[in-house]
This record gives sequence, C-alpha cells and structure tokens, in this order.
Amino acid sequence: METLYTVIVGLHILSWLGALALIDPRGGVIRKGAAHAIATALVTGIILVGLGESVASLDKDYNHVKIGIKLLVAVVATVYAFVQTNKPTPNKAAGILFGLVGLNILLAILW
Repeated sequence: METLYTVIVGLHILSWLGALALIDPRGGVIRKGAAHAIATALVTGIILVGLGESVASLDKDYNHVKIGIKLLVAVVATVYAFVQTNKPTPNKAAGILFGLVGLNILLAILW
C-alpha cells in the first residue's frame, strides 16, 4: 500500500508542475492541458487523503484545516481553468490561475 501511496504522490506533484508549465501568465495563455492537469491534481489529492486516513499501515496524521483550504483552492482553480480554457488570448485570467496553482503548491510546502 505504501508503494501505491508513493506513486499517487508522484502523480499529484507532477500534475501541479504540469499545470504550472501549461499556464503562461505573461503571455496570457492557458493551454488546454492545464485544466486537465489541475483536475488530476485535485483527484489525486483526494485519493491521497482518503488512503492516508483509511489505511492503518500508512499511519498518516493530516492537518485537516490545511487539507480543507487546499481542497477549496484546488476546486476553484479546476473550475476556473475549465471555464477560461477556450477564451481568446491574451487572457488576463492566466495570471489568476497561475497564482491559484502557485498558492496551492506553496501551502503544501510552507504549511
């Protein structure tokens, strides 16, 4: 089970990094894969918390306030990305979306 958890952590991290790579805030471009990368990060994050809480051998102790805030930011970013994906460029929403993704990453690292 630890191996599965580690693989999902890797997918989660790669999804957030992929989202950052697919958003160009200075050029105002949100590429189509960004919304899918953010959605994948959201789903893998939910799976990680579910596995960590339900499998006794993993013995994870989560800060549920942090998880709740990260979940809220991820849901907002996912919906915003899917709404803004097909908008013409330059899209000023790219900076906001980049900020939401960056905020979620910083919450994971610094909190």
